[in-house]
Amino acid sequence: MKKNIFTIFMYVLAIVGLIITLFIVYKNIDNSFATKFVIGYVIFLFLFLFYFGTLSIINLRKLKWVEIRKRLYKFIISFILISCFAFIFYYFKKPSEINFYKILFLPLAISLGSAFSDLPFLGKK
Repeated sequence: MKKNIFTIFMYVLAIVGLIITLFIVYKNIDNSFATKFVIGYVIFLFLFLFYFGTLSIINLRKLKWVEIRKRLYKFIISFILISCFAFIFYYFKKPSEINFYKILFLPLAISLGSAFSDLPFLGKK
């Protein structure tokens, strides 16, 4: 199976841009080039997320129903388990500060990432 080289290049570009942006923000560099670079990187991230989502949906449509069902089961089971662990952790740690948005959003993101993160890398068969 051939990997999608453009997607790998985009990921490398995103990671390098993240490192440079974190350096600019950490060192508090204040000049016009740094500001333009950070604004350009934020625009790149939005376009990258759009590309990532579109490519994931296109590759998801190419999968067979059995594979989609396995991924959905993995997503549902991991979401429930991580949510339960987060609720138990917050219940014992700080019961007065239980925030259901925090308890549900992070497990949702982790579960989606673990179940569907390899879709953009699927190559042409």
